[in-house]
Amino acid sequence: MKIFTKRVSITQAILLAVCFLCITSCSKKDPDLIVQGQTKIKVTNAVQTETKQDVYIDNEKLTSAALTFGETSDYLTIPSGNRNLSYQASNNLNTSTNLNFTPSLTYSTFLVSDRNANREIVSYEDNLSISDMATAKIRLINLSPNFATGINVTVQAGAQFVNGLLFKEASNYFSLDAGAALRYNVVGSGSIKTIAATDLIPGKIYTIWFSGLTAATLEAHLIEYN
Repeated sequence: MKIFTKRVSITQAILLAVCFLCITSCSKKDPDLIVQGQTKIKVTNAVQTETKQDVYIDNEKLTSAALTFGETSDYLTIPSGNRNLSYQASNNLNTSTNLNFTPSLTYSTFLVSDRNANREIVSYEDNLSISDMATAKIRLINLSPNFATGINVTVQAGAQFVNGLLFKEASNYFSLDAGAALRYNVVGSGSIKTIAATDLIPGKIYTIWFSGLTAATLEAHLIEYN
């Protein structure tokens, strides 16, 4: 009986070892295991002259309602990995691209257009960590193709945060003290706009993106993340 018991134990050990090797081998051969999971994205229609846009992921409709210019969705959960993202206008004009989304990360994507009306989709990884609840966390993105000199952004009566932010460029995240307003303008233009301090709440995370056909119509759009 003792000999029989030992043989059963050895057999079980061999079976477990074989199973382990099979699982390990399959994992190495299947690259899709690296990207399994989910991610979240916000989608925005940033084309000023464009009609309403429905958004699709791998040909499946993602948005519940079409986005007008300036509108941003809530975070939408999608499978991670390489995905086809497309914006489809009410006139059936379709703009699509393939993007790779890392599991558990979050992204903001925008439909944009250059000066020749060529449309494309751009994507930026979001950073939702916040360590100082006494300041607002802000990122700036220029999504207007009409300003060759770029956009300046400064704290009102304070230091300059961004100098000459060009089309599709995004700044790093920075912290803004409570009670501080932001001023922005096209480089070389005397038309200066203001984002009120009351719109930038401490403890919140924002993307501020810019649109405009002329320096006079330059406009800041705020996306709040928390």
